[in-house]
Amino acid sequence: MTLPRFRPRWAVLVLAAALVLGACGRRPMNVLLVTLDTTRADFLGCYGRASARTENLDRLAAGGFLFENAIASNPVTQPSHATILTGTWPMLHGVRDNTLFHLPEERSTLAEILARHGYRTGAAIGGFPLVRGFGLDQGFELYDDRLATVRQDHRGFAARRRRPTWYDERPAGHVNDAILPWLRSLGDEPFFVWLHYWDPHEPHIAPEPWADLFAHDPYQGEIAYADQSLGTILRQLEASGEDRRTLIVVTADHGEGRLEHGEMTHAFLAYETTLHVPLIFKVPGLQGGRRTPETVGTVDVVPTVLDLLGFAIPGDVQGRSLAPLMRGHGGDHERPYYAESLSPRLSHGYGELRALYLGPYKYIHGPRPELFDLAADPRELDDLSAERPEERRRLEAELADFVARHAGAEAASAVHQVDDETRRRLEALGYLATAGEAPDAVREALTRDGIPPQDRVADLNLEMRLRNELGTGRFHLARRTAEKLVARMPEHAFFRAKLAAAYLGLNRTADAARLVDETAEISGVNVGDFLEVARTLFDEGDEARGREMAVRLVGAEETASGRLVLARMARRLGDDPGFEEAITRALELEDENPAAGLELAEHLIGKEAFERAEQELQKILASYPAHLEAQLSYARLLARTGRGEEALERLDRALRLHPRSCDAHLERLEVLVGLGRGELARAHEELLSGCRDEQTRRRAAEILKEK
Repeated sequence: MTLPRFRPRWAVLVLAAALVLGACGRRPMNVLLVTLDTTRADFLGCYGRASARTENLDRLAAGGFLFENAIASNPVTQPSHATILTGTWPMLHGVRDNTLFHLPEERSTLAEILARHGYRTGAAIGGFPLVRGFGLDQGFELYDDRLATVRQDHRGFAARRRRPTWYDERPAGHVNDAILPWLRSLGDEPFFVWLHYWDPHEPHIAPEPWADLFAHDPYQGEIAYADQSLGTILRQLEASGEDRRTLIVVTADHGEGRLEHGEMTHAFLAYETTLHVPLIFKVPGLQGGRRTPETVGTVDVVPTVLDLLGFAIPGDVQGRSLAPLMRGHGGDHERPYYAESLSPRLSHGYGELRALYLGPYKYIHGPRPELFDLAADPRELDDLSAERPEERRRLEAELADFVARHAGAEAASAVHQVDDETRRRLEALGYLATAGEAPDAVREALTRDGIPPQDRVADLNLEMRLRNELGTGRFHLARRTAEKLVARMPEHAFFRAKLAAAYLGLNRTADAARLVDETAEISGVNVGDFLEVARTLFDEGDEARGREMAVRLVGAEETASGRLVLARMARRLGDDPGFEEAITRALELEDENPAAGLELAEHLIGKEAFERAEQELQKILASYPAHLEAQLSYARLLARTGRGEEALERLDRALRLHPRSCDAHLERLEVLVGLGRGELARAHEELLSGCRDEQTRRRAAEILKEK
């Protein structure tokens, strides 16, 4: 895991801090930025939702400044946050979708700007699209993005997933846990903290007690939980007295469709359901309690914060300061705002959408343009494009001019090569799918080509349902959903792969293998599921066919996970040269792949190359301290090399993290008997006798006889 970048160096930061403090004669305000993922403005109490339980947000709004019509630049997490943190439009910062892009070094984040003014900077994020590999960590001293990748929480403790998700996230309470120790350690230094709460993201499964209180609507329950978690941070600030000198900003990256306009979730369409977000400022020293109806945007966060702090706004920032509005000065009701949804083109190969807000109007450009009068029709139910063609043409010209004026050539450097593991996770999130265009195909010009995304949103809903059904083990439902998608889009191998995954879940390996054999197009969107079919064939006894299928798949689309499958097959067959070739290549493709490293370590232990095996295991555990299989492998190595006491210590740690692990209890039982302490084995007997795996129970019985 790479370390966060520090720009400028700490010596320069200290000097900058001294200059700021000397010039101002007092400590500058702290800044707390909270971004709520997937949170619609109209689901908060302060925005009129009578059934909401958002007491902390409502309290901030009552004492602060609430912007009634704030617009996100994108209905997707990563590009929207890039706008929030840089104050620039997507045409300049270049991030247009999740993981296909990386924020360029040339773009300064709010963290970098405040660090240059002597601020300590820390962030804790809750969802995978914001992990440090995508560039939003620029300028942060602390960037905590540990998201339980191997069944562990951010502290290295065993994590029981609160939600049946199939990708990496962590709840808001854990985000708080990650930032609070650092926050408490700062003393009297000014700080900038960014907290990202992922919880309202789909699947909507609220924790207790919100699950009961909002049994009719778990989405509201998740927002209530995020609000409760924010309350923990606010109470910490109050207890330390920092609330009196902390500027607080709360917003969201985007909303949620909730089947309005046919969209179940987000990332596809460009309606207010996913673009209208909350924006609340709480400013020490400014009389609050004001609501502003003027259209503003999350692009305005950076310049507003800098203006309120008294710092110069960099020339490349494209948003405007909202501080004059807070101070009661007149606004700019004719200022245009922009939003886009390029994900339909980048993820599916459909048309793209770009929107312009100007006065009461909103114009959405795409394969089927739409025009709405938001003042008269806030739910966007009446398309005026045919009724008011002159207005539509005027706004189209304004939009084309806006895009051209705000674009930057350096945005092209944001294109990011996605590795195998990242692609797998983003497919699970629903952002990479079928037949999308390459990210470098983005052009800063209006286009009407492609299928209107509005016409395919029902298929997108089916995709999301399919991922949810597969991720939660509802394979009978997943099979039916996948069959519908295959029938509708037989040209997309992605859906055939998901149907194969459903067949495997139903123990219909032959049907899954038939799908693999019938699919000529192998690519990153289907190779992972197809490799699982090959592995299952091999494990079920058809070793020749399974290995042959895996070789074909890896030859068509080489990935680290594919090479790992071949390595495991070769090891099972006693093919040492084949194993070494495959595992070496897997680690060349992904040098920090813990599964490949563990496979190599196990092979080395079998060959009694203990020193090298220990090095591999230490490398894994340095990054993944709660990795159960690595802990157990290390314990076996220690026991085999005469270090039984160390093995027990290692197993004790593993059992603290995973107290119900049959494998850990079996390993500890074997070490105890090997050390001649069979009298201590009784503590493991009851649990081992209840293990589901018959082989584990049989081996435990054999060891107990030996004692």
